[in-house]
This record gives sequence, C-alpha cells and structure tokens, in this order.
Amino acid sequence: MKSIIAVSALVAMVAAQLEPPAGPFTAGAWNPSNRWTGVAINASGRGFWIGKDSSSYCPVVKGLDCTAFPGTSTVFAGGSGTLSLDVAVPGGQQVFVGPDGALGYTGAHSASIPVGAVTTGFLRFQSVAGGAPVPMTFEGSGFRACPVDETQENVYQVFASAVGTDPGNCIQFQLRTYSAPGISAWQY
Repeated sequence: MKSIIAVSALVAMVAAQLEPPAGPFTAGAWNPSNRWTGVAINASGRGFWIGKDSSSYCPVVKGLDCTAFPGTSTVFAGGSGTLSLDVAVPGGQQVFVGPDGALGYTGAHSASIPVGAVTTGFLRFQSVAGGAPVPMTFEGSGFRACPVDETQENVYQVFASAVGTDPGNCIQFQLRTYSAPGISAWQY
C-alpha cells in the first residue's frame, strides 16, 4: 500500500513539472549545428517563417488605438492540442498544419482552413529539468525549415516533420517557446 502511494505521489510530481507555463508565448527555432539558438519564428502571409519579419495589420477605426498592437513579434496562445495566434481581432486566428506539413493560420474573421489541414496535435510541455526549455511538438515530432528559393537567402518556411515529405534540403529543428507579455498584433 505504501509503495502505491509513493508511486502515485511520484507520478503527480513529475506530471506537475511537465505543465508548461501559462500565458502567451513566442517561438524560436533551436538547432545549434545550424547556429539557430532561438531564432524567431514569425507569421507572415498566412505562413510561418524563419528569417522573415512578422506581418501584421490593424484597421483604422474610430476608437481603436493601433499603437497598442505594434505587431513586431509573433505571439501564440494554447499549445495543448490546438494552437492559436494571440491576437486582438474578434474570433482570433487558428494555427493549422496543411496537408504538405506547412504551418499556416486562418485569416481574420474566418475559420476556413485548407482541405486536409488539421488544427489538433500540438503539444507544448515543460522539460523535466528545472529551468530547461519549453519545447512544442506536433504529433510527437519536431519541425523542419525549408529554404524558400535562391532569391531569398536565409528565409525558410516552417513545416511539421510528422506530415509531408522532406525534399532533402530542409533543416530539422526543435521548436522552443518563450513567455511573452501578451498580444502584439490586432491580426497577422
């Protein structure tokens, strides 16, 4: 009986350590062999990128202070099953994985995703070691960054490794998350 209580207490303690920090977060690519040690992952043009700035929009509407939404960084919310962009626009913006594995997000005021895309399978978790990073996976796998083309040097599109095929020129990386103060954009 004592051993069952001890094992239950140990399982509860480990489970508590694996809970990610609450609240909004940014994301970075981690692959030291490629000199990526937290390089930002940004939302732009309904896709996610490394080496490309965030692209955001705030409508000019009476009573709306767009200076509160600089949109200079990409901020996420969730990560326990589903993932969203942490935005102010009513209805929010959902992150999805397309049939080719590309990470994308819905437009403002729309829940429309491509045929074959999925919105579940994201898992953000705290490493067991104290002070360790807070990684995120999709369907238990990491992510890959594929070069866009020769004209955009050092610009990579982000894909989930669990979906689609790697054309051979992509870089595998761990997606790590970092606590953020809150909403950065009205919409991306």
